[in-house]
Amino acid sequence: MFRNYLLSAIRSFKKYRLFSFLNVFGLATGLACSILILLWVQDEVSFDKFNKQANQIYRITADVSGSKSAVTPPPLPEAVRQQLPIVKRTTTVVPITTMVSIGTKKFDERHVLYADSNFLRMFDYALAEGNREDVLNAPNGVVITASTAKKYFGNADAVGKTILVNNDINGNSYVVKGVLRDIPSNSHLKFDILLPIDFYNKSNATDWGNYSAYSYLELDKNFKGNAGNIAMLEKQIDAIYKEKDNSDTKSVFNLQPLTDIHLHSNLLLEVEGQGNSEHVRIFSIVAIFILLIAAFNYMNLSTALAAQRAKEVGLRKTIGANKLQLVIQFMSESFMVTLLSLVVGLVIAWACLPLFNEISSKNITLNLFTPKLIGELVLLALVITFLSGLYPAFLLSSYQPVAVLKGLKAVKTNKPFLRNGLVILQFAISVVLIISTMVVNYQLKFIQGRNIGYSKENLMYVEVPAAGDLKSNYERLKATLPQQLQGIDYTITDHLPTYLTTGTTNVMWSGKKPKEQTVFPHIGADAKFLQTFKMQLLTGRTFNDDSKADAGNYLLNEAAVKLMGMTPDRAIGQLISSNGHPGMVIGVVKNFNFKPVQQAIEPLILRHTDRAGFLVIRIPGNNSSAMVNKLKGAFQDLYPNYPFNYGFVDEDINHLYLSEQRMGKLFNAFSAISIIISCLGLFGLATFTTQQRLKEIGVRRVLGASTASIVTLLSKDLVKLVMFALFIAFPVAWIMMNKWLDNYTYRIAISWWIFLLSGASAIFIAFLTISYQAFKAAFTNPTKSLKSE
Repeated sequence: MFRNYLLSAIRSFKKYRLFSFLNVFGLATGLACSILILLWVQDEVSFDKFNKQANQIYRITADVSGSKSAVTPPPLPEAVRQQLPIVKRTTTVVPITTMVSIGTKKFDERHVLYADSNFLRMFDYALAEGNREDVLNAPNGVVITASTAKKYFGNADAVGKTILVNNDINGNSYVVKGVLRDIPSNSHLKFDILLPIDFYNKSNATDWGNYSAYSYLELDKNFKGNAGNIAMLEKQIDAIYKEKDNSDTKSVFNLQPLTDIHLHSNLLLEVEGQGNSEHVRIFSIVAIFILLIAAFNYMNLSTALAAQRAKEVGLRKTIGANKLQLVIQFMSESFMVTLLSLVVGLVIAWACLPLFNEISSKNITLNLFTPKLIGELVLLALVITFLSGLYPAFLLSSYQPVAVLKGLKAVKTNKPFLRNGLVILQFAISVVLIISTMVVNYQLKFIQGRNIGYSKENLMYVEVPAAGDLKSNYERLKATLPQQLQGIDYTITDHLPTYLTTGTTNVMWSGKKPKEQTVFPHIGADAKFLQTFKMQLLTGRTFNDDSKADAGNYLLNEAAVKLMGMTPDRAIGQLISSNGHPGMVIGVVKNFNFKPVQQAIEPLILRHTDRAGFLVIRIPGNNSSAMVNKLKGAFQDLYPNYPFNYGFVDEDINHLYLSEQRMGKLFNAFSAISIIISCLGLFGLATFTTQQRLKEIGVRRVLGASTASIVTLLSKDLVKLVMFALFIAFPVAWIMMNKWLDNYTYRIAISWWIFLLSGASAIFIAFLTISYQAFKAAFTNPTKSLKSE
């Protein structure tokens, strides 16, 4: 029996090659897109789940007077562990960038963590060499990843080797005690080197007002992580902080599940590479939409093919086939088409995976040989077979043999609600995707072109190595630059506005309310900082490098002034204190963005710097290559043993919006694919309609109807369906994209022309699709369709 069904399906594929190709192509393309999206979604939701105790690990976050921050005071976790028995262990992490020396070789390392001895006991990062229990216990021990070990020592054994790390102040020698396998791509913490936290700045490590550490705790396995228990534990942590901190800082601490950090964290001073739960939700919907479009497309094409197979059904019924046998036959054909489409879809997905990984910045693999995946794919094939094949199977099996063999209508067609409904749904979904794509692209263009408060173009920065006598090197650098950069704006700063990772709550001002506090990021700046960045000074003055008094004075941004309850004019001359260092406010700077525009502008303090972290130069014109070569020579004279590292501020700002850029590219691709698949469905319905009306068209042609009138006759009803789809798609897209835009502090308004353009595009594409069949029918010789009359 099955053999007969298989042979029948093969004969059908050969006889109706075009429809078979369109069926397989449409379904395979939809499946490939859905598979790629679902692999991406699966990767996003898997973050940090490789840790065996992931459900018991939480990160402590801070809410300081409404400013929610990912960092906390370094001494907090240990104090919590000592006083709360339910806490099994805690660990503290502080990220830094540093220089590593291996003999005469220098390496600029941007992913380095200070961590305590509990770090590798809490997190299950795979250790290739060394003892997990004590690799971070040794005060001079260091742990590196396998790729870092290969970079430093080639194929030689790294354990026992010595490296020199130049951190904030002095160089320290470390002995490699362990080698980790490379960090999983689905870890929210990305690092290449682990340093013992004992070498972290001692004053910072014990400062309850210094918010610079990421703090984690692992709870006892018997702890139930329900909302009530978590809230009670958070109150206990608040009480511990109030007991330890001598200030009146109004800080509230929250516990964030480890597995929520990647997707559900929009905090200040967050680690790099965060995901977006809204993107996951939207792309999950897109995957379902594309799969539905592909299934609906298959139904429409199969329905269109039904008219051509009417005589086959009539003959089968004449020789004794019953309705059930015909349903089974056509469902079997549907399953074979689906199975073939699934195989082709997997091949397409596999072939497109490298490009998809490049666009999405992922390292996803497609492993077909797992029982779970095989089972899921078979189930998917059965579901698609049922959804897309059931209606065509019943339609074909219901044909009356006498009618079809006489050339009459095989079934009544006065209720084409399902076919029309499928086309409407297909195009409604496609138009929603088109509108969504346009909104994403224009929002991205808006945030990239928005005035961020300073001119980001032609701003180049060079990292100044923290080497040897910093004060002496700083003076040498200042003495050298006027000769190298004559007539060019430049500034020396300890932090770039695009990379602020720490802050302090220890800021005092006149009239400050008890317990009123927030996290203030700091930037160390010199007299040329505002001029080089082209920032606007609202009132007051900037720093004077020759004034000793300015060494303790401050500039504030508008947000800081507003938080302190002052106006820019009143702020000038006011005394404030930051980290115990009193000084006078000498100027107020217009707000500028130093975080992605999803986040509101934070209060910021600029202090005069006597240390160089970065040299920032505004390059005249676009001659960046010449400037790079010029500065490289100067820096090699000053720092002969250190690499020359540079970058551009506009590229760093664009890096902040990589997630949106990736989303825009993927939306563009998937919207185009959904339109193509929808057009295949519309093509199928146009084919079905013209075949049903061939005799009518023949009569009209005999009576003198023009080609244009025939095309209009056949096109108008289908174009009406597309227009009806627009009325469904517009409100859905408006609601969906407004909700997405609400994630941004600065956003576009969705303009009416977006709907007009997307609607006009959909109608135009639909008309082109329909016109092919309409013109074909109009040019058909009427004697061919009327020969049996």
